[in-house]
Amino acid sequence: KEDLYYRYFSEINEFTHEDLANMTQIDYDREMAFVAVRRIDQTEEILGVTRAISDPDNIDAEFAVLVRSDLKGLGLGRRLMEKLITYTRDHGLQRLNGITMPNNRGMVALARKLGFNVDIQLEEGIVGLTLNLAQREES
Repeated sequence: KEDLYYRYFSEINEFTHEDLANMTQIDYDREMAFVAVRRIDQTEEILGVTRAISDPDNIDAEFAVLVRSDLKGLGLGRRLMEKLITYTRDHGLQRLNGITMPNNRGMVALARKLGFNVDIQLEEGIVGLTLNLAQREES
């Protein structure tokens, strides 16, 4: 539940059919999602997801990432974000933007490692994250 709270900024008990449709049906002209899945026997389980939705001009995109609680800190979020950054950069977008909560230290640390500008806005209760995709990360 804490993971969903960090992602949606409110408590989520259940997703509506419309919510699930919005999360799973992608407009490939403006959206992309990468999903990490583990297959055990005939069952697949989702381990993490990252997604970007661009503005109508395909200049800026808003991103989100969610990794299962028991898998945090193992590099899965970083791998998903690196894939999303490469995809959005290769498709000509200029900026990747997101927001998180100040107490979501893992996301803030990951954003810094990936080269995002981190703008902590304590009065608003958010942290703005912006990556200039025109500049390649030098590391």
